[in-house]
Order: sequence, then structure tokens, then C-alpha cells
Amino acid sequence: MKIFFFGRLLKNQMPISRRTLLQAGLIATTAGAGNAIAAAIPAPRESGLSFEGLLKHQPGFQPRQLAPLNPVEVPGFLSRPQLEQSYAVYRTAFANLLAIEKSLASASRDPDADAEYARLRRDQVTAANSVLLHEFYFRNLVSKPAAPSSYVLANMNEHMGSIESWRNDFIACARIAEAWAVLEYDPYDDRWHNAALGNVNGGGWIGANPLIVCAVADYAWSVDYKDRSAYVTAFLEHLNWTQVAERYRSVDRH
Repeated sequence: MKIFFFGRLLKNQMPISRRTLLQAGLIATTAGAGNAIAAAIPAPRESGLSFEGLLKHQPGFQPRQLAPLNPVEVPGFLSRPQLEQSYAVYRTAFANLLAIEKSLASASRDPDADAEYARLRRDQVTAANSVLLHEFYFRNLVSKPAAPSSYVLANMNEHMGSIESWRNDFIACARIAEAWAVLEYDPYDDRWHNAALGNVNGGGWIGANPLIVCAVADYAWSVDYKDRSAYVTAFLEHLNWTQVAERYRSVDRH
């Protein structure tokens, strides 16, 4: 027995057997049932970055939880008043982020409200980047300096050249940056990059993961230092290289 598909198959007189047609119907029915089952299964709740990624086991960005100031001071580098000044900026950014997201929950999406909606979305990204970068910055600090491990040095040589050449370029970024000097890992090209960032572009380029974050705006150093250069030099001498290694292991695509 031969059956003809309608449409193009009928027009072109292309016969198909009854068995083939029934098999095709069975596949379609099974696929439809699978889609229905999948639709009926609720999506799992995301656990958030407090258990995943660079903020694993840390209070912070997701779910929204204000991270405590830690360390409260770094002897020989940053005093308690200096770190408290930086923490106050972080705390303000965190409060702004919560307020913006509350406003977004009820904000109008009508075209007539585009100006206000655009402002909220811009401010949301600025506040979120500030929150994240401050959290990475505080965790980059260590009281007792230690040399980078062979793991860090091997990757530094692969991605950035010698650690001396990386250091010179990072200092240059910190000198000219508006707000942040950052060593980032870009999983798309699988390379490390230095970046000089401002507040509005605080996330760097899309998908990059911060390994080293240095706050360079005046509030980050003006209590303890007369100029930015001395502060950046001291920052590099009090860098938590263990934290850098852990961050990279968490995101390295290999």
C-alpha cells in the first residue's frame, strides 16, 4: 500500500510507504510527549554565586547579602579608616542596587516611560559592577605578603609574558584608570588581560572574570597616601596570590 504526502510530496508524486509514515508519526508523537513532560517539570532554582563560581562559599552578590569588611586593616598598607572609607562606598553601591531592583520590579515598560526605565537599567549595571568589584578587591588583600605560586607564574608567563612585564603594564593601567585596574580572564579567547576601567564600564568586556582588582579612585587611598602611585606599588606588595590562583581555577575552561 502506498500513501502520498500532501503539499510538495503530492505535487512531485513521491510515494512513501505506510510503515515509514507510521514510524514518522510515532517519532512526532514521542517528541511531543517529551516536550510536554519537559514543560511540566519546573526549572530548578539557581543556587546563586554564593555557592558557585568566583564567589563560592562567600557572602556577596547573589543572593543579595552585604559582605562584611574583611580585612578591617592591612598593616603596612591600609589603615582601618582607609578601608572603612572604601567599605562605605561599597555599602552605598549595595543599597543603591537593592533600591534600583525594587524600582525595576514595578517600573513601567510602556514606551512613554522609556527615559526612566533606561535610567534604572544604566544605574543597575553601574551599582552591580561597583558591588562586585569591591568584593573582589577586598578579597585580593592580604596582611602577610607571599610570592605567587608556580601555578600562577606559569599562567602569567603564558598569558602575559613575565610577571615583571605584567606588573609594569598593570601599574600603567592603574595610573590612568578612572576607578579600577583589573587583571581579567576572558574565557572566549582563553587569555588574561589587563584593563583600565571606569564606573560605567566597570565590568570590562563581556564574559571576563576578574582575577586581580585594584580600586584606584581617590576614596581608596586618600586617607593613607598622598598619591596614587605609592598606593598601587603597596597594593602589589600586599596581593593575595592564593586568591588569584583560586579564582582562576574556578573559571579556567580547561
